[in-house]
Amino acid sequence: MIIDSHVHIKGGDYFRREFDPDDTVRMLDEAGIDRACVFSICLPSWESNELTRKASVGREDRLIPYAHVLPEEGNLAVDELKRVVLEWGFKGLKLHVGEARGEASDEQFLPIIEETAELGIPILLDCIDKPELLRRWAEAAPEAKIIAAHMGSCLDPFMVDKFIAICRSLPNVWLDTSYSMVPWKIRDAVRCCGAEKIVFGSDGGAGYYPASIELAKVKAYGFNERELELILGGNIRGLLGI
Repeated sequence: MIIDSHVHIKGGDYFRREFDPDDTVRMLDEAGIDRACVFSICLPSWESNELTRKASVGREDRLIPYAHVLPEEGNLAVDELKRVVLEWGFKGLKLHVGEARGEASDEQFLPIIEETAELGIPILLDCIDKPELLRRWAEAAPEAKIIAAHMGSCLDPFMVDKFIAICRSLPNVWLDTSYSMVPWKIRDAVRCCGAEKIVFGSDGGAGYYPASIELAKVKAYGFNERELELILGGNIRGLLGI
């Protein structure tokens, strides 16, 4: 089973596009992907989650809903996360440092990260080009299951190396392969960390950025059958408990 761990129902691009869930399923079909973890960003927490809920209802066999919360909402963000996981059955969280108001702080982010550990769900953390945040938060919340989006940087191979080093040294950190403009670092990440620490994701949006592009990058490096099984589905299934 191939699972895309990083798909937008509402994106963070300049136009803040929203993507039709039926088009999203068609995108998965065209790429040969079985399921996708989906979320919405760039909205207040409850609006993001309502949009994701509506997209996933009736498509539960294909779309796995992730929560999204804004850190500046404080305790309300933590409460919203608990609500959608416990009442709606959301399976993970997308958290984006770029959406923090002002400087990303422990006070804003750590309560949310710690709550994912309490709930037993993985967190897809976009802290692009900020490896010090990933290390600090992963060490402060060792029970949290943190997936670093984009292997830490879409463009800078030397920055990716810093995230690879963190992933290798900390048992609660994984890397997702999404939207990588330095795809050879996927091979390096597998060599350094092991295939069990790498998770396939596309950053896809139906009709905007097809998931097939990112899937092809993962398949281009001659990984063996076991490695591909882990990267393309086994690891995220384990993190999600499905």
